[in-house]
Amino acid sequence: MQPIISVQNLTKTYASGFQALKNVDLEIRRGEIFALLGPNGAGKTTLISIICGIVNASSGTVIADGHDIVRDYRAARSKIGLVPQELSTDAFESVWATVRFSRGLFGKPPDPAHLEKVLRALSLWDKKDSKILALSGGMKRRVLIAKALAHEPRILFLDEPTAGVDVELRHDMWQMVRGLREQGVTIILTTHYIEEAQEMADRVGVINRGEIVLVEDKVALMRKLGRKQL
Repeated sequence: MQPIISVQNLTKTYASGFQALKNVDLEIRRGEIFALLGPNGAGKTTLISIICGIVNASSGTVIADGHDIVRDYRAARSKIGLVPQELSTDAFESVWATVRFSRGLFGKPPDPAHLEKVLRALSLWDKKDSKILALSGGMKRRVLIAKALAHEPRILFLDEPTAGVDVELRHDMWQMVRGLREQGVTIILTTHYIEEAQEMADRVGVINRGEIVLVEDKVALMRKLGRKQL
């Protein structure tokens, strides 16, 4: 089966001379939940940012759902949803306007029924007319997920999705991720919580100092470690 994301020989060196990624090769299977683990500064966000088209690679290629992310960037990006680590939304917009705008950015026709379904799944429907300014941190995080799902992507990136999130939202999020996978969405999440990877992932990749150290099925990895630390 063709991988949905294929990363080959990917390198990123910033202007300062810092090498964030070193010859990264990675294949992500269609329909899986893949956890990318690593300490802060390991290169997780740089890798995701390159695949999503936010950062330019120094060298290497990335194919997302059959599209080269540089040559065929529009088609590639339309397949990808990203929930970033930082809470970044227009504080004075309503929840509904924000997700509707996000869908329009990708040239998708209006589909209020889809947006309603997404907001209901994230327990945001009763907040649809609220200004983002008035929401709690956890609710803002849910809005970011709704924005990422507005254009019906086939690949969803969750960058540290449960950072600063309460236990209840964490469990809601895990449930929602499983639901998305059942609909055929491939999910890649970065985390430094091994229990999050254990709870969610089919396979685990470990990145350290810009290099992929290992990629394994979760069950095999847990058996090998024999304990819940990395």
